[in-house]
Amino acid sequence: MRRLRWLLLEIGTAALLLAAVFGTLSASVQAADLEQTRPSTSGVIKRPVPPVNWFAQPTLSPVAAQPKAGATVATPAAPIPSNSTVVTATGAITGTGTPTYYVVLPGDTLFVIASGFGSTTEAVMAANGLSNSDMIHAGQLLLIPGPDGALPDSSLLPVVMADAALTQSVIAPRGTITERMTSLAQQADVTSPFYGTTWLTYYGRPHVDVMGILGEHSIEELVPLLREEAAAYDRANGDALTVTPAFHLVYGMATRAAGDDDSHLAYMSDDEVMAYIDAAEAEGWGVILDVQIGALTPTEAISPALTYLKYENVHLAIDPEFAKVHAGQIVPGNPIGYVTAEQVNAVQATIDQYLTRERLPGPRILLVHQFQSDMIVEPEKLDKSSYPQVALTLSVDGWGGPWGKVSKYNSFVTPDSSYSAFKLFYRWDEPLLLPDEVLGNLPYRGSDFFMDVTPNMVIYQ
Repeated sequence: MRRLRWLLLEIGTAALLLAAVFGTLSASVQAADLEQTRPSTSGVIKRPVPPVNWFAQPTLSPVAAQPKAGATVATPAAPIPSNSTVVTATGAITGTGTPTYYVVLPGDTLFVIASGFGSTTEAVMAANGLSNSDMIHAGQLLLIPGPDGALPDSSLLPVVMADAALTQSVIAPRGTITERMTSLAQQADVTSPFYGTTWLTYYGRPHVDVMGILGEHSIEELVPLLREEAAAYDRANGDALTVTPAFHLVYGMATRAAGDDDSHLAYMSDDEVMAYIDAAEAEGWGVILDVQIGALTPTEAISPALTYLKYENVHLAIDPEFAKVHAGQIVPGNPIGYVTAEQVNAVQATIDQYLTRERLPGPRILLVHQFQSDMIVEPEKLDKSSYPQVALTLSVDGWGGPWGKVSKYNSFVTPDSSYSAFKLFYRWDEPLLLPDEVLGNLPYRGSDFFMDVTPNMVIYQ
């Protein structure tokens, strides 16, 4: 009995000790929470320094943006721009009440972030397109709206970096809409079709609705639709760029039947083409004549379109997808075709020589479609300088969700590329990217995933 009493006494003593320790820990946690959520007299909300290194760039997806534990992160060598914001890990939020940007740190909650800026969780969620207040991650860039709902200047959207000791993160501007263009586009002079403008095209084949919006409507119906879409891009462009709308015709359509000339191509009639050229001229718009190559060489396929270059608003395109180039291939497009850089350069030479010989003004756009990396063989050999009458433009096509489309564009197009284009599909992209997202002014809604390089042309199919 004495032993039992002694055992019960020991258990009771241990329980009291555990309760005391638990109470101390609880009080510490509560004090830390209060310290984290209660603004100090200086207006700064403090938080403990996270124990891990991190390096985040908003152009990556949330998964790709987070490095492996222990990864070494280099400190940016460049000086901090005068219009940058420095966020220290031990004093990250300062309530200002003005629109700004904020980089999420480990341990942040949306409530604490919003409160620190004198905003609300709901307002910050709405500004960033968030549907779940818990779905934020370290390194994510958030837009903090002002009291009136105004958003920060989109031309100063930042890239986020942190030093290895996590003593600070630097918010540096991503660059303006023109500064994010390819080097070639930034150097375009007044004679270039891309000088100071973003092209916006409606693509398709007349009377073939499955091929795109142009085939779903008459010319009279297309004009107000294209004008309305162009106005949306003009707003997204701001004061830096105008918009050039264009009818984008599948002039040479690939066919299953070989035809009398074995070309597997059906060209639009002259009357059909001229109806669109005349309508575009009346609006001050452009026209792109697109050829799907078929069983011909790219130069042979584009040749019938050269005569339309006498109209100053006409430009050309080739589509490797329907080049019938594989051994034993029966119909164009199955399997997917390709062109070589040498063939593209030959088309450039043909256009350049034709314009020079006929004394026609240039440069004119030559658009080349692609949605797989092997659709242009040896792309590094594409000639961007030897044909002054041609503005070589590479289009990134392919339908689907935003993550795949944007990541593909970012992998195909770099600042060293030629002019760039990006295709959207009204019927098959879900959801359809918004103009500000397409131009890289804003990340895809609810994420920090950006179009890195501003496209010079946006195509709607």
